[in-house]
Amino acid sequence: MSITNPTQLVEEFKKSGEFDRLRRELLKEFRQSEGVAAFLARVDDIAKEKLASDPKLQYMPEANVSREIMQELDRYPIVERAVQDVRLLKDPSFVTGMKESMRNILLEDRKASGQATTNGNTINGTQGQNGNDSDSDGSEESMDMDIEEYSSD
Repeated sequence: MSITNPTQLVEEFKKSGEFDRLRRELLKEFRQSEGVAAFLARVDDIAKEKLASDPKLQYMPEANVSREIMQELDRYPIVERAVQDVRLLKDPSFVTGMKESMRNILLEDRKASGQATTNGNTINGTQGQNGNDSDSDGSEESMDMDIEEYSSD
């Protein structure tokens, strides 16, 4: 498969297992953060307010009550605020590691599809002008541009 758009890059990122690793790492940091208690308290307050303001909920099936409470929670930016407080997302080494993983996925994809180059020499593909692949040269700079292009969507 040749990665040609951000959706495909995301799918390959997930297949690599890197997405799950990052998700677990972020969740671990969040659970150990000071903000988790405030987050859970706010969720609890919103749920209690919803249950108190809508007495018919006590007669509804549990799945319906859960759906109603989740809809109520969606009205508040509590998750967005919690995400903003996660320090790991602001850590340059975390972002660099994520970009490096995406760069490796793109490089492997280009090698597999014959588009990768090393020092201007195309590996298993055709060369464009100046010894570079006509679509993308496969260089680290080109990969960075591709990653930036994908992440801007």
